[in-house]
Amino acid sequence: MRALEEALEALKRDPAHPVRTRVDDLTVELRAVTEPALHAPQSVVGLFADEPELVDEVCEEAMRTRERDPLRRTDA
Repeated sequence: MRALEEALEALKRDPAHPVRTRVDDLTVELRAVTEPALHAPQSVVGLFADEPELVDEVCEEAMRTRERDPLRRTDA
């Protein structure tokens, strides 16, 4: 178990690089991983959950703009 403890200490000194060591007849690799965010950022949909009228207004404006300024020309 001393090899495992030494590998853990090496990982603590430089968590950016995984450390390999032997434990009995196994080769093991230790690596540090980042913790997931405790609170995921809200999705765009979630930002407007309490504003259905605003979502409708934004969609209507997007459609008007798309009709006025098409992304592709059909007359070429």
